Amino acid sequence: MEYAVAWSDGDHLRYLGRARVEDLALVLEGTPPGGVRRTVRIPAADMGAIGLNRWRPSPAVAVEGPDGEVVVELLLGGWGAAHQLENAIASARADAPSRRSEEGPAMTDQIAVLAEIRPGKRAALEHALEQGPPFDLGMEGFEHHEVFLGDTDVVFVFTGPGAAAELRRMAATPELFRQAIHMADILAAPRLLEQTFRWSRRGSEQHVRAS
Repeated sequence: MEYAVAWSDGDHLRYLGRARVEDLALVLEGTPPGGVRRTVRIPAADMGAIGLNRWRPSPAVAVEGPDGEVVVELLLGGWGAAHQLENAIASARADAPSRRSEEGPAMTDQIAVLAEIRPGKRAALEHALEQGPPFDLGMEGFEHHEVFLGDTDVVFVFTGPGAAAELRRMAATPELFRQAIHMADILAAPRLLEQTFRWSRRGSEQHVRAS
């Protein structure tokens, strides 16, 4: 099945085209504004985390590939189509033999959420933080979670394989959604900073993305 999509790669270049899952891979075809048509094939065996991306105004699926995160926006079918595409990708990933054990340690991502503390709300934020995170780190796929509290700003840091996609998936759960509504009274202007480390036998490569 093919889907009408707009997708963006790790360089945040946006393509208009289509997506499909075939032969245990996600296939993306599209053309950027004024550019040349491109086809990208992401083998399921090379994928990291997969999840719905609810940070965007339109339904979207985020996929961690070997070259970074790819976000696929569904232009037709709404969230129903997004769920269907996510399930198709996850099924292909489950059926594909993993190559990561042959290539060495899995990729570890680190994503930070930076937000402003609303005036007069620092004490309320401290009280909320004393309760601990409203999720289990290990169950949600994270290795570490840290919070850095300043006078006017706060930074939430999440570390683990596919941390960006895992955080977006968690944001879609009812419990985390209720927590986000509560935090909206305390925090303002949240922003994402994402830092990706790819480990190989030759060492590490570091990429920083902000949005």
